[in-house]
Amino acid sequence: MNAITVIKAAPAGQIEAWVEKGRALVSERLDVDWRIADWMAEGKVAGHLSQAKFDFLSDNLGLAPKRLKDALKAATSFPPALRDVSLSVEHHAAVASLPREEALPLLKRASADHLPVNALREYVTQHRYATGQNFADEDTDSTLATHILRAWNRATPDARETAFAMIEIAAAHQFTIIDEDEVL
Repeated sequence: MNAITVIKAAPAGQIEAWVEKGRALVSERLDVDWRIADWMAEGKVAGHLSQAKFDFLSDNLGLAPKRLKDALKAATSFPPALRDVSLSVEHHAAVASLPREEALPLLKRASADHLPVNALREYVTQHRYATGQNFADEDTDSTLATHILRAWNRATPDARETAFAMIEIAAAHQFTIIDEDEVL
């Protein structure tokens, strides 16, 4: 039971080649994500998005509506000449609501410091608080779902059980409004 296992390290050249292959794949993925974003922007200009809504595209492409909306937001806010190709579409979408003179340096910093998307979202939130700006919520359903999930996570197990029972009743009735006085 107390045996020691010795794991031999791969030769240095092999691991470097493997990591380089991973970098190449990530680079290809970033390129494809930007091509999808530009395709979304083309569709908007051509009027296709007024006919084919995000849910329709989601069903047909297998991509979440939020991902498609973020792609569109990034492509329309940052034309190719203003993009940091080392960052993802999501990085750009996170700062798209900022004025360009603030967003571009922030993207540069994100690239230099390898900041995750969530760090950019937090910066934008703090900017909104500091300036009193209220950017339009472009995805109300996602925001409201997030609020519900956060309330769920703060709840006690007993409260979750009670809420779950009420949600099951609402789901059985086409997700109708829950009258907590009636259900309890």
